[in-house]
Amino acid sequence: MRRLGALPLRARLALLVAAAVALAVAAVSVACWFVVRGKLYDEIDAQLHAQNQPQPTAALRDLLADCPSEPAPTGPGGFGRAQPELYLQLVTADGQVCVAEASAGVVEPDPADLAVAAGGPGHDPEPHDATAADGTEVRVLAAPALAKGPPPAHFRNTAIVYAYSLEETRDTLDDLALLLLLVSGVGVLGAGGAGLWIARSGLRPVDRLTEAVEEVARTRDLTVRIPVGGDDEIARLSASFNAMTSALSDSHDLQQQLIADAGHELRTPLTSLRTNIELLARSERTGRALPAEDRAALL
Repeated sequence: MRRLGALPLRARLALLVAAAVALAVAAVSVACWFVVRGKLYDEIDAQLHAQNQPQPTAALRDLLADCPSEPAPTGPGGFGRAQPELYLQLVTADGQVCVAEASAGVVEPDPADLAVAAGGPGHDPEPHDATAADGTEVRVLAAPALAKGPPPAHFRNTAIVYAYSLEETRDTLDDLALLLLLVSGVGVLGAGGAGLWIARSGLRPVDRLTEAVEEVARTRDLTVRIPVGGDDEIARLSASFNAMTSALSDSHDLQQQLIADAGHELRTPLTSLRTNIELLARSERTGRALPAEDRAALL
């Protein structure tokens, strides 16, 4: 703050404008990033929920029986169509993972997935983030395993785990963050330039006032006046300066008048005093003594 106070007023105003714009742009950029992130995640969550459908009973039974630990053919009765970046597997309540043929990889179950497997159909699944075995960040939805039938039958202590890769989403968010950062930088630089221009325009009347004060200080000319326009703070300051110089000019004129009047009033007694002293001096110089009464009166 001390260094900021040492800067010229124009620079301070420009910095304040740039800081205010920077805060506003940063707030808008962060809000925009989170809004876009929410929308992208909502789309992925909608795709995950769309995948949550009852599966063929035989396919579920065969997958649990074979329980492969990585994507592998499960035969013609397998479930799930191969989709890029889709992870598909069964998880039992005791943590056993059975990976489907259509899966893009393996996702290690977390306590939330195991709770869904143990909770059964009444458990409301919620998507969450996780990391696949190959290190890929994924969005996961664990739902109770349901087999096709009228009505769908629940596979006890088993959940189907669907997951989509978040790499494309993260790349999009990273690109958006970079773009917002560049736009914010340009906005802050533009705001700094605009702030400097505004400061120069707004302080132009102050410059005129400063020049007038310096002119009065240099020439002692109290007749200097500043043009007043408008009714803002600068106009009131200019009017106050004009009133001050006018009052000082009037005071100076009264002072000069007082000096003139005092000189006029003192001139007569001083002349009389000088005449009396000259008479006394002449009397002493010529040796012609004045009568005692006249001398006393002169003294």
